[in-house]
Amino acid sequence: MMVKQRVLVSLIGATLGLFVATDAAAFHIKLHGLVTEYFTGDGLKDVQVRLVKDSVERGTVFTNGRGEYELFLERGYDYQVWYYRQDLVPKFIRIDASEIPLFPDVPFYDMDVQMTLFEHIAGFDFSVFDAYVGLAEYKHSVRNLNWDIEYTERRRPEIARVMILYERAVGDRKRAAEIEGKTIKRGKRKRVYF
Repeated sequence: MMVKQRVLVSLIGATLGLFVATDAAAFHIKLHGLVTEYFTGDGLKDVQVRLVKDSVERGTVFTNGRGEYELFLERGYDYQVWYYRQDLVPKFIRIDASEIPLFPDVPFYDMDVQMTLFEHIAGFDFSVFDAYVGLAEYKHSVRNLNWDIEYTERRRPEIARVMILYERAVGDRKRAAEIEGKTIKRGKRKRVYF
């Protein structure tokens, strides 16, 4: 009787251990990277990196002092990852992990995403960034999560055109500020008596 109880306890313990080990080794996608400023390349602090999973917001992390962030995603969902700070133009990417099989060939995918943000200018048309700037999908042919290069190449000329106009607008604003700073404001002169 005592032997049966020990065997039963051992089986229950082994089964629980198997569930814990399976959960700890569950497949995941590690999304990490750096958010930088467009002109300087410096890491941006306190940028919200917001994870939207199948159209429902699931979490937000903030970049550290060097602009670094890290998120973990699961297979079987379609994600949007938003990069946002109040004074900057927001951008987002789409990661379609819905087609990743139940048991992929590897225990995880590692995605290093570098995002460049820039200051918002009132009245400037940033509508090109209303669509995602990058798309990653699971490709059955290569059994991996890959960036859609064709999508990126289709968007590249339009984004490049907007960024050229943006750089001109920033330059115009700087020149106007310099001119304003050099302008001498004449006021009343003090009378000097000799």
